[in-house]
Amino acid sequence: MNKITAAVLIVVTFPVVIVIALLIKVKYPGPLFYSQVREGKNGKPFKIIKMRTMVDNATVILNQLLKSDAALAASWKETGVVKNDPRIAGALGRISRQLSIDELPQLINILKGEMAFIGPRPLEIPSVEALNPKTRMFRHKVLPGITGLVQVKFRNASIRQMIFYDRIYIQNQNICLDAYILCLTIIAIFKRTGA
Repeated sequence: MNKITAAVLIVVTFPVVIVIALLIKVKYPGPLFYSQVREGKNGKPFKIIKMRTMVDNATVILNQLLKSDAALAASWKETGVVKNDPRIAGALGRISRQLSIDELPQLINILKGEMAFIGPRPLEIPSVEALNPKTRMFRHKVLPGITGLVQVKFRNASIRQMIFYDRIYIQNQNICLDAYILCLTIIAIFKRTGA
């Protein structure tokens, strides 16, 4: 069911994603999409696909920010978020992130069986390697999701909050909980408060 729904949504949303990606590329040269290795079910690594919403030299800018601002570096370590992020590709990049348009290419990951619509947030390899081994193994039980309990509860969740809410989800996963998270996700997108 996940794969069929993902296939339909890919067809429906593809024109929107391509148009916005091209508009960003015109003003901020660089690739239309980017992929990054994340850890999935059973600890299997996979490449997550996202629409690029940042400038092409985002990594350089981030490193400069973290070196020049100790408070920002501490906050980054805790949440992985930069407030008023200068790396974002203008208004279109910000809107794409607020409306979660940049997440739509992850439908391809669902089609490939690497992700689900709802589940724990897929983490970068350095982040999962920093987790407690038991926590990391516990997360291996389910597919990571495009949205999840922590994403709809907190805009900028800390690692501790993420682990707490992901554990609640994994322990209580059922159709009703998934429906609840899906409803909250839709509300968050329309209010532009989603992650």
